[in-house]
Amino acid sequence: MAFGVGCAKKTGSAPRRAAGDGVGAAFGPACETVDRSGGELPELRAARVAPGAVVLDGNLDDTAWRSAQCSGGFVNPGGGEPAPDSHVNGAAWAAWDDTNLYLAVRVEDPDPTSPFSAEEVDPHVWERSSGIELMLQPGDPGDNREYYEVQVDVNGAIWSTSFDDYNDPITGEGRARRFGHQEWQPSIATGVAVARDEGWYAIELALPWSQVRSTRTAVPPRAGDVWRANLYSFRDGQGDSLAWSPIRGEGNFHRSSRFGRLVFIE
Repeated sequence: MAFGVGCAKKTGSAPRRAAGDGVGAAFGPACETVDRSGGELPELRAARVAPGAVVLDGNLDDTAWRSAQCSGGFVNPGGGEPAPDSHVNGAAWAAWDDTNLYLAVRVEDPDPTSPFSAEEVDPHVWERSSGIELMLQPGDPGDNREYYEVQVDVNGAIWSTSFDDYNDPITGEGRARRFGHQEWQPSIATGVAVARDEGWYAIELALPWSQVRSTRTAVPPRAGDVWRANLYSFRDGQGDSLAWSPIRGEGNFHRSSRFGRLVFIE
């Protein structure tokens, strides 16, 4: 990726907690799955939090998450309808401060798996892991210029890249194939909690603003700014996957015109 700084990626861990405890347990009435087959773009308010308010341990009982707006349950990435039979039903929460964008995702996966370790550099998480994906475009243009992709799996393995335009660049063949600017290695901190006996996992991440660049909008954002983002949960080589904002046949997971809107508030 064009903006790489070569920082190390870090991961944390957390003890299991019961499925009925805290934010995201069955997602609750404030986090119902909304039928998004009508095509409207969802919005998610990310509230500013005090420094240190988010503890990256995979435990979503932090005050920052308890008071955050829920994305609503993820939906079929194609048509936008709920997918109750999926093994990756999930929901997300977002927050920010002057240093980081924070994201928390809980996924109801009955058997989350990963062959990777947190120390591996850019493993192909989407091919072999249970995990989540963030697509992020600074500002609200929805035109696919200057966007980022981050994936985190249940072992804390991270894959990150950035693109100049829609799926561009992609170079090389076979093992030499490169997706975007994979030299973008931001110092993303994560916290992962996995409750295999309860059939769920939670992933938190902090993406430093200092390692996000835009030629068109302020970074860090200001209160009231709107950025484009999409969120996905997946497993089985993305054979089972859900989205916050469905693509509705307008390309693949990278189509930023179908990204939802992340609204930064005080």
